[in-house]
Amino acid sequence: MRVGLLQEGDLVGTTVAERYHQMIKEVKLADELGFSTWGTSEQHFSPPHFSVAAPEVLYSAIAAQTSSIKLRTMASVMLKWNHPVLVAERLATLDIVSNGRAEICTARSNNIPTLKAFGVDPKETRAQWDDSMDLLMKAISQPEVEHEGPVWSFPKRQIMPTPVTLPHPPVSVAASSVESHHNAGKRGIGVITFENYFGFPYLQECLDAYRESFGSSDHSAVLAPNDYSGLYVASAFCAPTRQQALEIAGDVVRHYFEFILDLYIPLADNPGYGYLEEIKALIEHRDDLEWLCKTSPSVMVGTPDDFIERLQRLESMGVDEVLLRIDGMGHEAIMDSLRLIGAEVIPVVERQDAGLARV
Repeated sequence: MRVGLLQEGDLVGTTVAERYHQMIKEVKLADELGFSTWGTSEQHFSPPHFSVAAPEVLYSAIAAQTSSIKLRTMASVMLKWNHPVLVAERLATLDIVSNGRAEICTARSNNIPTLKAFGVDPKETRAQWDDSMDLLMKAISQPEVEHEGPVWSFPKRQIMPTPVTLPHPPVSVAASSVESHHNAGKRGIGVITFENYFGFPYLQECLDAYRESFGSSDHSAVLAPNDYSGLYVASAFCAPTRQQALEIAGDVVRHYFEFILDLYIPLADNPGYGYLEEIKALIEHRDDLEWLCKTSPSVMVGTPDDFIERLQRLESMGVDEVLLRIDGMGHEAIMDSLRLIGAEVIPVVERQDAGLARV
Protein backbone atom coordinates (compact mmCIF):
# COMPACT_ATOMS: atom_id res chain seq x y z
CA MET A 1 0.00 0.00 0.00
CA ARG A 2 1.38 3.35 -1.05
CA VAL A 3 0.36 6.67 0.48
CA GLY A 4 0.21 9.73 -1.76
CA LEU A 5 -0.85 13.34 -1.32
CA LEU A 6 -3.34 15.35 -3.38
CA GLN A 7 -3.88 19.07 -2.85
CA GLU A 8 -5.93 21.66 -4.68
CA GLY A 9 -4.89 25.00 -3.25
CA ASP A 10 -7.63 25.44 -0.65
CA LEU A 11 -7.53 29.14 0.23
CA VAL A 12 -9.16 29.13 3.67
CA GLY A 13 -7.29 31.77 5.69
CA THR A 14 -4.74 32.63 3.01
CA THR A 15 -4.14 34.05 -0.48
CA VAL A 16 -3.43 32.23 -3.72
CA ALA A 17 0.20 33.34 -3.71
CA GLU A 18 0.73 32.28 -0.09
CA ARG A 19 -1.00 28.93 -0.60
CA TYR A 20 1.06 28.04 -3.66
CA HIS A 21 4.32 28.63 -1.78
CA GLN A 22 2.97 26.71 1.21
CA MET A 23 2.15 23.74 -1.02
CA ILE A 24 5.67 23.71 -2.41
CA LYS A 25 7.00 23.44 1.16
CA GLU A 26 4.45 20.73 1.99
CA VAL A 27 5.37 18.62 -1.03
CA LYS A 28 9.06 19.02 -0.22
CA LEU A 29 8.34 17.62 3.26
CA ALA A 30 6.17 14.82 1.83
CA ASP A 31 9.06 13.87 -0.45
CA GLU A 32 11.41 13.63 2.56
CA LEU A 33 8.86 11.58 4.54
CA GLY A 34 8.36 8.90 1.89
CA PHE A 35 5.00 9.81 0.40
CA SER A 36 4.70 8.04 -2.94
CA THR A 37 3.00 10.63 -5.11
CA TRP A 38 1.89 14.25 -5.19
CA GLY A 39 -0.68 15.72 -7.47
CA THR A 40 -3.23 18.43 -8.00
CA SER A 41 -6.26 18.71 -10.22
CA GLU A 42 -7.10 21.16 -12.97
CA GLN A 43 -9.88 23.31 -11.54
CA HIS A 44 -11.46 26.45 -12.93
CA PHE A 45 -13.84 29.02 -11.43
CA SER A 46 -14.21 27.20 -8.06
CA PRO A 47 -12.67 29.32 -5.29
CA PRO A 48 -11.95 29.26 -2.40
CA HIS A 49 -11.44 25.49 -2.05
CA PHE A 50 -9.87 24.96 -5.50
CA SER A 51 -7.35 27.43 -6.88
CA VAL A 52 -5.01 25.51 -9.23
CA ALA A 53 -5.99 26.26 -12.83
CA ALA A 54 -2.54 25.75 -14.44
CA PRO A 55 -1.12 22.71 -12.64
CA GLU A 56 1.73 22.08 -15.09
CA VAL A 57 3.43 25.33 -14.05
CA LEU A 58 3.18 24.44 -10.37
CA TYR A 59 4.55 20.94 -11.04
CA SER A 60 7.72 22.37 -12.55
CA ALA A 61 8.41 24.45 -9.43
CA ILE A 62 7.83 21.40 -7.23
CA ALA A 63 10.01 19.17 -9.42
CA ALA A 64 12.96 21.48 -8.76
CA GLN A 65 12.55 21.11 -4.98
CA THR A 66 11.99 17.34 -4.74
CA SER A 67 13.91 14.24 -5.72
CA SER A 68 11.88 11.04 -5.27
CA ILE A 69 8.14 11.67 -5.06
CA LYS A 70 6.18 10.95 -8.24
CA LEU A 71 4.43 13.95 -9.79
CA ARG A 72 1.06 12.96 -11.23
CA THR A 73 -1.52 15.28 -12.75
CA MET A 74 -4.79 14.38 -10.99
CA ALA A 75 -6.37 15.05 -13.34
CA SER A 76 -5.85 16.48 -16.82
CA VAL A 77 -9.29 17.17 -18.23
CA MET A 78 -9.30 15.64 -21.73
CA LEU A 79 -12.01 17.77 -23.29
CA LYS A 80 -12.00 20.25 -26.16
CA TRP A 81 -10.30 23.07 -24.24
CA ASN A 82 -7.22 20.85 -23.69
CA HIS A 83 -5.71 19.68 -26.96
CA PRO A 84 -4.19 16.21 -26.37
CA VAL A 85 -0.95 17.11 -28.16
CA LEU A 86 -0.45 20.11 -25.86
CA VAL A 87 -1.11 17.86 -22.85
CA ALA A 88 1.48 15.40 -24.20
CA GLU A 89 4.08 18.13 -24.70
CA ARG A 90 3.57 19.42 -21.14
CA LEU A 91 3.78 15.90 -19.71
CA ALA A 92 7.03 15.23 -21.59
CA THR A 93 8.50 18.49 -20.33
CA LEU A 94 7.62 17.61 -16.72
CA ASP A 95 9.07 14.14 -17.18
CA ILE A 96 12.34 15.68 -18.37
CA VAL A 97 12.71 18.30 -15.64
CA SER A 98 11.73 15.80 -12.91
CA ASN A 99 14.13 13.13 -14.21
CA GLY A 100 11.42 10.62 -15.06
CA ARG A 101 8.96 11.21 -12.21
CA ALA A 102 5.98 12.40 -14.26
CA GLU A 103 2.68 10.52 -14.46
CA ILE A 104 -0.71 11.51 -15.84
CA CYS A 105 -4.24 10.85 -14.66
CA THR A 106 -6.93 12.07 -17.03
CA ALA A 107 -10.59 12.98 -16.53
CA ARG A 108 -13.75 13.96 -18.43
CA SER A 109 -14.92 16.55 -15.85
CA ASN A 110 -17.88 16.64 -13.49
CA ASN A 111 -18.21 20.41 -13.16
CA ILE A 112 -21.19 21.90 -15.02
CA PRO A 113 -20.12 25.57 -14.57
CA THR A 114 -16.72 24.76 -16.08
CA LEU A 115 -18.25 22.76 -18.93
CA LYS A 116 -20.62 25.62 -19.72
CA ALA A 117 -17.83 28.22 -19.56
CA PHE A 118 -15.77 26.30 -22.12
CA GLY A 119 -18.76 25.41 -24.29
CA VAL A 120 -18.79 21.65 -23.69
CA ASP A 121 -22.09 19.73 -23.60
CA PRO A 122 -22.09 17.22 -20.70
CA LYS A 123 -23.61 14.64 -23.06
CA GLU A 124 -20.45 14.80 -25.20
CA THR A 125 -17.76 14.43 -22.52
CA ARG A 126 -17.37 10.66 -22.73
CA ALA A 127 -16.86 10.71 -26.51
CA GLN A 128 -14.45 13.65 -26.24
CA TRP A 129 -12.41 11.92 -23.53
CA ASP A 130 -12.26 8.69 -25.54
CA ASP A 131 -10.93 10.28 -28.74
CA SER A 132 -8.62 12.56 -26.75
CA MET A 133 -7.11 9.49 -25.09
CA ASP A 134 -6.48 7.83 -28.45
CA LEU A 135 -4.55 10.89 -29.63
CA LEU A 136 -2.78 11.41 -26.30
CA MET A 137 -1.45 7.84 -26.22
CA LYS A 138 0.04 8.33 -29.68
CA ALA A 139 1.55 11.69 -28.77
CA ILE A 140 3.34 10.45 -25.62
CA SER A 141 4.77 7.33 -27.23
CA GLN A 142 5.53 8.14 -30.88
CA PRO A 143 8.01 10.68 -32.29
CA GLU A 144 5.69 11.35 -35.25
CA VAL A 145 1.92 11.50 -34.90
CA GLU A 146 -1.17 11.81 -37.03
CA HIS A 147 -4.76 11.16 -36.05
CA GLU A 148 -8.21 11.20 -37.58
CA GLY A 149 -11.01 10.63 -35.09
CA PRO A 150 -14.57 11.70 -34.34
CA VAL A 151 -13.38 14.69 -32.28
CA TRP A 152 -9.77 15.44 -33.23
CA SER A 153 -8.13 15.69 -36.62
CA PHE A 154 -4.36 16.10 -36.46
CA PRO A 155 -1.96 16.10 -39.44
CA LYS A 156 1.33 14.23 -39.36
CA ARG A 157 3.77 16.14 -37.19
CA GLN A 158 6.94 15.44 -35.23
CA ILE A 159 6.36 15.72 -31.47
CA MET A 160 8.96 17.55 -29.42
CA PRO A 161 9.85 17.04 -26.64
CA THR A 162 9.21 13.39 -25.87
CA PRO A 163 9.29 11.81 -22.39
CA VAL A 164 12.43 10.30 -20.90
CA THR A 165 10.31 7.51 -19.40
CA LEU A 166 9.96 4.72 -21.93
CA PRO A 167 7.75 3.67 -23.55
CA HIS A 168 5.81 6.50 -21.85
CA PRO A 169 4.90 7.77 -18.35
CA PRO A 170 2.17 5.81 -16.52
CA VAL A 171 -1.38 6.74 -17.55
CA SER A 172 -4.59 6.47 -15.53
CA VAL A 173 -8.08 7.97 -15.39
CA ALA A 174 -10.14 9.45 -12.57
CA ALA A 175 -13.34 7.41 -12.41
CA SER A 176 -16.53 7.52 -10.38
CA SER A 177 -18.88 5.17 -12.24
CA VAL A 178 -18.70 1.40 -12.63
CA GLU A 179 -18.81 1.94 -16.40
CA SER A 180 -15.74 4.22 -16.31
CA HIS A 181 -13.86 1.59 -14.31
CA HIS A 182 -14.79 -1.04 -16.88
CA ASN A 183 -13.63 1.23 -19.71
CA ALA A 184 -10.30 1.91 -17.98
CA GLY A 185 -9.64 -1.80 -17.61
CA LYS A 186 -10.54 -2.44 -21.23
CA ARG A 187 -8.19 0.31 -22.37
CA GLY A 188 -5.37 -1.05 -20.20
CA ILE A 189 -4.74 2.09 -18.13
CA GLY A 190 -4.78 2.65 -14.39
CA VAL A 191 -7.76 4.00 -12.47
CA ILE A 192 -8.18 6.41 -9.55
CA THR A 193 -11.53 5.93 -7.87
CA PHE A 194 -13.70 8.56 -6.24
CA GLU A 195 -16.70 6.70 -4.84
CA ASN A 196 -18.90 9.78 -4.38
CA TYR A 197 -19.56 8.95 -0.70
CA PHE A 198 -21.59 5.91 -1.84
CA GLY A 199 -19.67 3.67 0.58
CA PHE A 200 -17.39 0.65 0.69
CA PRO A 201 -19.71 -1.76 -1.19
CA TYR A 202 -19.85 0.67 -4.13
CA LEU A 203 -16.07 1.06 -4.08
CA GLN A 204 -15.70 -2.71 -4.21
CA GLU A 205 -18.12 -2.88 -7.14
CA CYS A 206 -16.00 -0.34 -9.02
CA LEU A 207 -12.72 -2.12 -8.25
CA ASP A 208 -14.15 -5.50 -9.24
CA ALA A 209 -15.39 -4.07 -12.55
CA TYR A 210 -11.93 -2.69 -13.26
CA ARG A 211 -10.08 -5.90 -12.40
CA GLU A 212 -12.49 -8.08 -14.36
CA SER A 213 -12.30 -5.84 -17.42
CA PHE A 214 -8.53 -5.50 -17.26
CA GLY A 215 -8.05 -9.24 -16.90
CA SER A 216 -10.44 -10.19 -19.71
CA SER A 217 -9.33 -7.59 -22.28
CA ASP A 218 -6.71 -7.97 -24.98
CA HIS A 219 -3.88 -5.52 -24.29
CA SER A 220 -1.44 -6.88 -26.86
CA ALA A 221 -1.53 -3.56 -28.74
CA VAL A 222 -0.95 -1.51 -25.57
CA LEU A 223 2.68 -0.45 -25.12
CA ALA A 224 2.62 -0.33 -21.31
CA PRO A 225 -0.53 -1.78 -19.70
CA ASN A 226 -0.99 -0.28 -16.24
CA ASP A 227 -3.13 -2.30 -13.81
CA TYR A 228 -3.00 0.33 -11.06
CA SER A 229 -5.90 1.02 -8.68
CA GLY A 230 -5.75 4.23 -6.67
CA LEU A 231 -8.31 5.76 -4.32
CA TYR A 232 -8.94 9.47 -3.94
CA VAL A 233 -9.66 10.32 -0.30
CA ALA A 234 -11.36 13.70 -0.57
CA SER A 235 -10.89 14.72 3.08
CA ALA A 236 -8.00 13.42 5.18
CA PHE A 237 -6.26 14.50 8.35
CA CYS A 238 -4.17 12.68 10.94
CA ALA A 239 -3.66 13.86 14.54
CA PRO A 240 -2.53 12.32 17.86
CA THR A 241 -6.16 11.93 19.00
CA ARG A 242 -9.36 11.36 17.07
CA GLN A 243 -11.04 14.32 18.77
CA GLN A 244 -8.20 16.64 17.77
CA ALA A 245 -8.36 15.41 14.19
CA LEU A 246 -12.11 16.02 14.02
CA GLU A 247 -11.83 19.47 15.57
CA ILE A 248 -9.21 20.58 13.04
CA ALA A 249 -10.64 18.89 9.94
CA GLY A 250 -14.38 18.80 10.65
CA ASP A 251 -15.28 21.96 8.74
CA VAL A 252 -13.14 20.90 5.76
CA VAL A 253 -14.92 17.52 5.63
CA ARG A 254 -18.36 19.16 5.74
CA HIS A 255 -17.50 21.84 3.17
CA TYR A 256 -16.13 19.32 0.68
CA PHE A 257 -19.19 17.09 1.08
CA GLU A 258 -21.43 20.11 0.50
CA PHE A 259 -19.41 20.99 -2.60
CA ILE A 260 -19.87 17.48 -4.00
CA LEU A 261 -23.62 17.52 -3.34
CA ASP A 262 -24.01 20.93 -5.00
CA LEU A 263 -21.86 19.82 -7.95
CA TYR A 264 -23.24 16.34 -8.58
CA ILE A 265 -26.97 16.68 -7.91
CA PRO A 266 -27.52 18.87 -11.02
CA LEU A 267 -25.13 16.71 -13.03
CA ALA A 268 -27.15 13.57 -12.21
CA ASP A 269 -29.90 14.78 -14.55
CA ASN A 270 -27.57 14.65 -17.58
CA PRO A 271 -27.26 11.54 -19.79
CA GLY A 272 -23.97 9.78 -19.14
CA TYR A 273 -23.96 10.70 -15.44
CA GLY A 274 -27.05 8.72 -14.41
CA TYR A 275 -25.13 6.77 -11.77
CA LEU A 276 -25.07 9.98 -9.73
CA GLU A 277 -28.82 9.73 -9.16
CA GLU A 278 -27.98 7.93 -5.90
CA ILE A 279 -26.20 10.99 -4.55
CA LYS A 280 -29.56 12.69 -3.95
CA ALA A 281 -30.14 10.20 -1.13
CA LEU A 282 -27.11 11.58 0.73
CA ILE A 283 -28.64 14.99 1.41
CA GLU A 284 -29.87 13.83 4.83
CA HIS A 285 -26.24 13.35 5.92
CA ARG A 286 -25.13 16.92 5.16
CA ASP A 287 -24.14 17.57 8.78
CA ASP A 288 -23.41 14.02 9.95
CA LEU A 289 -19.64 13.99 10.40
CA GLU A 290 -19.60 10.64 12.21
CA TRP A 291 -21.55 8.99 9.38
CA LEU A 292 -19.15 10.35 6.79
CA CYS A 293 -16.08 9.11 8.68
CA LYS A 294 -17.49 5.60 9.15
CA THR A 295 -19.26 4.87 5.89
CA SER A 296 -17.26 6.57 3.15
CA PRO A 297 -13.77 5.69 1.88
CA SER A 298 -13.63 9.35 0.80
CA VAL A 299 -13.07 10.49 4.40
CA MET A 300 -10.05 9.46 6.50
CA VAL A 301 -9.81 11.53 9.68
CA GLY A 302 -8.31 10.17 12.88
CA THR A 303 -5.20 8.83 14.58
CA PRO A 304 -2.29 6.95 13.02
CA ASP A 305 -3.90 3.68 14.19
CA ASP A 306 -7.15 4.70 12.48
CA PHE A 307 -5.21 5.36 9.27
CA ILE A 308 -3.40 2.02 9.44
CA GLU A 309 -6.65 0.14 10.01
CA ARG A 310 -8.34 1.90 7.10
CA LEU A 311 -5.37 1.37 4.79
CA GLN A 312 -5.33 -2.33 5.59
CA ARG A 313 -9.02 -2.59 4.76
CA LEU A 314 -8.56 -0.76 1.46
CA GLU A 315 -5.57 -2.89 0.52
CA SER A 316 -7.63 -6.04 1.10
CA MET A 317 -10.22 -4.65 -1.33
CA GLY A 318 -7.61 -4.22 -4.08
CA VAL A 319 -6.47 -0.62 -3.67
CA ASP A 320 -2.77 -0.10 -4.51
CA GLU A 321 -2.41 3.52 -3.40
CA VAL A 322 -4.44 6.06 -1.43
CA LEU A 323 -4.25 9.72 -2.38
CA LEU A 324 -4.97 11.85 0.66
CA ARG A 325 -6.40 15.33 0.13
CA ILE A 326 -4.85 17.14 3.11
CA ASP A 327 -5.76 20.74 2.37
CA GLY A 328 -7.64 23.65 3.89
CA MET A 329 -6.63 23.15 7.55
CA GLY A 330 -3.85 25.73 7.57
CA HIS A 331 -0.20 25.27 6.65
CA GLU A 332 1.17 24.36 10.09
CA ALA A 333 -1.60 21.85 10.78
CA ILE A 334 -0.99 20.24 7.38
CA MET A 335 2.74 19.98 8.07
CA ASP A 336 2.03 18.36 11.45
CA SER A 337 -0.33 15.85 9.85
CA LEU A 338 2.21 14.98 7.16
CA ARG A 339 4.92 14.42 9.79
CA LEU A 340 2.65 12.11 11.79
CA ILE A 341 1.69 10.04 8.74
CA GLY A 342 5.33 9.90 7.64
CA ALA A 343 6.54 8.77 11.07
CA GLU A 344 3.79 6.41 12.22
CA VAL A 345 1.73 5.27 9.21
CA ILE A 346 3.91 4.95 6.10
CA PRO A 347 6.65 2.83 7.80
CA VAL A 348 4.02 0.39 9.09
CA VAL A 349 2.22 -0.19 5.80
CA GLU A 350 5.55 -0.40 3.96
CA ARG A 351 6.79 -3.09 6.37
CA GLN A 352 3.57 -5.02 5.95
CA ASP A 353 3.92 -4.91 2.16
CA ALA A 354 7.52 -6.08 2.42
CA GLY A 355 6.47 -8.97 4.65
CA LEU A 356 3.78 -10.04 2.24
CA ALA A 357 6.27 -9.91 -0.64
CA ARG A 358 8.57 -12.36 1.17
CA VAL A 359 5.85 -14.92 1.86
